[in-house]
Amino acid sequence: MIAFAVVLALAGSCRDGCSRPSDPAATVGGRLALLPEPVRVVVSIDFAKLRGSPIAEKLAALGKDDPAGDRELEDFRRRTGLDPLKQLDSILVGFPEDARQRGELALVVRAEHLDQARLVAYVRDQLNKSGDDLVSTQRGRFTVWATRSKPDVAGFFIDERTFVLGAGGWTPRLCDLAEKAHPSDSAATNLDLTRLTERAADHALWAAALVPMETRRALAGDPQTRAASSLTSLVVGVDFGRGLDAVVTGDVTTAADAQALAGKMQETLRDAKRNAQILMLGLGPYLDGVSARAQDKRFELRASLNEAQVDDLLSRLRAFLTLARQGQAPGFP
Repeated sequence: MIAFAVVLALAGSCRDGCSRPSDPAATVGGRLALLPEPVRVVVSIDFAKLRGSPIAEKLAALGKDDPAGDRELEDFRRRTGLDPLKQLDSILVGFPEDARQRGELALVVRAEHLDQARLVAYVRDQLNKSGDDLVSTQRGRFTVWATRSKPDVAGFFIDERTFVLGAGGWTPRLCDLAEKAHPSDSAATNLDLTRLTERAADHALWAAALVPMETRRALAGDPQTRAASSLTSLVVGVDFGRGLDAVVTGDVTTAADAQALAGKMQETLRDAKRNAQILMLGLGPYLDGVSARAQDKRFELRASLNEAQVDDLLSRLRAFLTLARQGQAPGFP
């Protein structure tokens, strides 16, 4: 929770008032207008949809097994006035093709209300305990905040409902985009990416990506992944009802490429169902809900879990978290 708060409070307050006549981040297109044009991958979580699903209460119950975490969350709520479990609306993250090289990313957080002064005070107090602090700079009408230890990660509030964070030196560009009514150099000008996000945005969790040529060349060079080298774009959507439904859709160059990719995935699924480790872990039945097909120049992978399967996965997760807190889970000393 402290890590979440640090992300939020890397934003600051805006000069001359934060309210604006328009709300640029209220729609998918509006949020894309807040991301720089180099963005090629977009990931989003719609917390409002998640809270309306039957699985939300079960996920919230996991936190009740961690008294220390619950106390930390309550302290955060009390001091900042923000309840992440109830008041966050959405998070959207955008990456360029070469994000690994310089760590560039842009983050847009939407919430019912963000009390900037209280959030900054809370995180400043947490940082001071470790010898760090928040530093402010002015960019146009925005006050931008960053920690002394990581000055290339900084953010600002657009208004009381929206904050934007940039990493890898992107924050000045994000400020400039937020300042303009109709940004002409934003990700919203990329029609291919815009169409992908419109296809994905009805889901609770979604992602849209234009596959870089470099990635396609790397896939083509490996016999195991060669069938995926014709992918030009990907759309991922995940929804929760009583169970879970996920879909991955890929656009490819030709109908033959789509058939080849679907065939490769079907072969992989057949092998996985015979895998001894999968069978020993009792995960075989989960694969029965996974299917792959091709339709014209589009490949589609679907996965469905019923309510009992979701409950079983949550039980496994609860056990893992218990071991992790005790330092006994894999990867913990």
